[in-house]
Formats: sequence, structure tokens, C-alpha cells
Amino acid sequence: MAERIEIVNARMAGSGAPLSIRLDGGQIEWVGPPEDMPNDANITRRIDAHGQVLLPGFCDSHLHLFWGGVTLDQLDMLQITDREAATSALRAFASQHPDEQLLCAFSANYTFLGAGTRPDRHALDAIVPDRALLMMAVDGHTAWANSAALELAGLTGAVPQLRGAEVVCDASGVPTGELREGGAMDLVQRFAANGGREGICMAGDEPTASSSDRARDKATLRRALEACASLGITTAVNMDGNLYQASLLGEMAQAGELPIRVSLPMRIAPHHDAARIAALIEAAQQPPVGKLSFGRIKMFMDGVFDSWTAYRTDDYPGREGDRGAPLFTPEQFNAICCQADAAGLQIQVHCVGDAAVRATLDGYQGAQQANGTRDARHRIEHIDLLHPDDLERFSQLGVVASMQPVHPPGSSGLPLEPTVSIIGRNRWADTFPWAALHHAGVPLAFGTDWPTAPLSPFNAIHAALSRQPWAPDCPDQRLPLSEVLRAYTAGGAYALFADEARGHLVAAQQADLVLLSHDPHDLALDPSACHATLTICAGDIIHKVS
Repeated sequence: MAERIEIVNARMAGSGAPLSIRLDGGQIEWVGPPEDMPNDANITRRIDAHGQVLLPGFCDSHLHLFWGGVTLDQLDMLQITDREAATSALRAFASQHPDEQLLCAFSANYTFLGAGTRPDRHALDAIVPDRALLMMAVDGHTAWANSAALELAGLTGAVPQLRGAEVVCDASGVPTGELREGGAMDLVQRFAANGGREGICMAGDEPTASSSDRARDKATLRRALEACASLGITTAVNMDGNLYQASLLGEMAQAGELPIRVSLPMRIAPHHDAARIAALIEAAQQPPVGKLSFGRIKMFMDGVFDSWTAYRTDDYPGREGDRGAPLFTPEQFNAICCQADAAGLQIQVHCVGDAAVRATLDGYQGAQQANGTRDARHRIEHIDLLHPDDLERFSQLGVVASMQPVHPPGSSGLPLEPTVSIIGRNRWADTFPWAALHHAGVPLAFGTDWPTAPLSPFNAIHAALSRQPWAPDCPDQRLPLSEVLRAYTAGGAYALFADEARGHLVAAQQADLVLLSHDPHDLALDPSACHATLTICAGDIIHKVS
């Protein structure tokens, strides 16, 4: 049972005004100036904040809990930008894991071996010649395997034809080592120490799982949730939804084992038949269980720019006639939108290219025309590229923009190339349009897409505040700190229909709070300028720095 807690001598973000707060039964009972706090003899715990900044708990509006938990045992390549550093890190990791059949790394930049390069099996063989190695790109849509890994997976002879995925081959039909999308990566990932379970929830299908698998998968989720709590995240909008993960999280929620709130969609994929779609829509309608909630479906409309799979309205530079392709046909996507919307569900769709955004808005508009207007708050995830003609459609349709400040090239350890050239110089002004959407009245919800980027909200806030235009004629899409914090708190709550319950420091809202060591304004210059010293979710202390 939640305690009666008082936090005294805190400060408000922005104004720096003194602030104290009282929590009871998982709710905020009182908040105001310290000198006005009424006495209460029944307080069970009193915490002196010593002038630290108090905020509503962070809502990461787009992350992958299970996949992120898996990567906690893998090599993080995000900050590695040259061949020497890559060689040192990979060989050290190999020596530290002598018994693993497949070495796994993640968050590798496409040019981590040097500007103008792209990894292949030969380059990886030169670094790790005697062990199977699989390295996932920073966007999670491409991976690279060395020759030993390809041999381990049986990919040295005939290469399977895959739907929505590709084992890239050279002109003679020999695999280069590049694997695009989950269906190709899974062919190698299954030999990892964790059984290749990174993608078990990404396609919306159900894995075969023994009792030991279930226990291990719960432990993976638990580690991910604890990592969130340590960073002040009290709500995680998980993108890995399927019936299997719903059952794992449901059991954990029922047992009171979720330290933070988790919102889980059901993922619908293009290969799902009518019966499967109906089952997932029905599962998405189940009521909340403790801190676990449903109410949403998730789809992918396209891929990413670095593999030329983002769906755009114009040709890729140097690739006449190539605009990418949607993963759903318009008829299929619109039918699913109408079906899910009629069931009262929220729809969220991965859209990187501007044609993907347009096709998704068309589906939402079709659902509205078929079912009538309601407060649906359908979402579009990412929006790396937006055609100016579609800006006003967001507010007209009541769509939420779920975006990640860590995604623009040049931010959070990401190099500019090759992405900015693949996007094309003539489209730079249309990329990652946070400010344009905000000024058009579109609700914003921020997150990280962890583990494609660090989980830390402080790193993401730094990325949002420090982003620079790629050229003088590009608009500055930065927002002031107050709006960045809103997108990470109240904006996330709004996107979950929870704005009446949390996201603000006001009486009667749920007691989800984070105490920051320093003023978040300092994050504009340094992503490590502050950290979470105290995290409270539903009135329970789930993280505390001694």
C-alpha cells in the first residue's frame, strides 16, 4: 500500500519557486509553497529535496521494452565512429564472452567504420575472424553478419526469399552480410545466447515458449523496467505488443511486479489474415490489469531512410523511380483502420517517409468518414519527413505526433551521413518538424525508441534543446525547455488518454513524480547535467539515490 509521503523544499522547473507536495494512496493530496503546507501527524515518510527540481514522472511515448532489455547484455556501438575503436571494442567484448556462440552488438552507425563506408562481412571478418558476429544498426532495421555468422545460419548457399525482408547479395548471388528487416535478421539472431528473442514481439506473432523461456523473458522485462525507473520514467509506451508479451506483462501486473506503468499495443502486420487481425483487435480491447493498459494497435507503414525503405513522395536522390513502398496496400490499411476505430481503439503507425505519413492520414480520415468523428487521438510515430501539404491535416484529424528528439542525424551520437544525403538536400527543410507541428496545434509526445537510442530522457531532452539546422535555409525546429518537458510528461499522458490522471503536479492526479539533481535547463549544454534522484510511481518509491 502506498505511503503518506511528504516531499519538502523542492523547486519548480523553470521558475525555481519553492515547492512541497504531499502524496496519499497513490495520489497527490496537496501541492504548493512549503510555508502553506498544513501539518499532518500521519505522514509515514518525509523527504527533504534540498532544493532539487520536482517534475511529473517522464512518459517515454515510444520504446521497446523487451528488445531494450535484451540489449543490456550486448555491446553498445552508438558512440563508436571509426575502425580502430570498433576493433578494440569488438575484440574486448569477444574476449569477455568466450562461450557465446554468436556475439551480438547493437546501435551501430551505418558509417561506424569510417565516413563513406558501409559494413559488409569482409570488413567484420577483418575485425573478428574466428567468432560469429552480428551487429544491428542504430535504427534496428538493418544488421550485418560476418562470414562465420552467415555460415552458422546456413546462409552461404541458397538464400531464402523473404516477405518484407532481404538477405542482401552481391552480383554473383553471394550474401554480403547485410540483413534488412527482422525476417532476415532473425535467421542469424536465433543463435544468440538469448535464443534470438529480440524480435519475438516485433512482428505481432507468438513465439514458442517453455516455462524456462517465460521466466527468462520476464527477467528481461524486469531489467528493462528497472532501467526506466532509475531514469525517472514512470510510464513506458511499449511498441513490442503481441499476445505473448501481453500474457507475460499481465502476469507480472497481476502479481504487482510492474514498478512503472506500461501501455501495450497489439501489433498487426501485413501478413496477418482476417482471423488474426480480429483476434488482435479483440485482445487490444481488454481492460487494464494493475499498471498494465491496452486500448491500442500498432502497424508499420514503411522502413527507414538508410536502407531506402522509407516511403516518400519523391524519388530518392540518384535512384530514379525509387520512392520506397508502403508495407500495407491502401485497401488493406484503410480496412484495418476502420475496423480498429469502430472498436474504439487508438491506432499508431510507424511512418518515416512523408508518403507513409500521407497514407496513414488517409487511413485515419477514412475511418473518421466511416465511423464518425470522435476523440480518437490516433498517432503517427517518428515523422522523419513531412510534406508541407499534410501539416494541417494532423490538427484537422486530431492526430498526435509521437516523435523522438534523438532521431535527427547529428544528434545523440548519430552522424549526418549517409542519412542526410539519402533524404536529399532539397528535403532537409521538411525533416523532423517538431516546432512546425507544435505551432500548428498538434499534440506532441516525446520518447526515445530505445534501444535504437539511449533510454535516458535527459539525453533526449539535450538532443531536443541542442539540435542545429543542417543548413542556414532550414528552419530551426527546436522548442523551448517548457514545451520539451511538456511533451515528455503531459503530452505523453494526453496521447494515452491519461491527461486527467497524470502529467501535472496538481492535487487529485496520480502520484507519478521524479526529482532531478539539477536544473534541467543545464541539459541544453550537457546531457549528463542532471539525473533522477527519486522516482515515485503510483505513490510508491521505485528508485532512490542514497
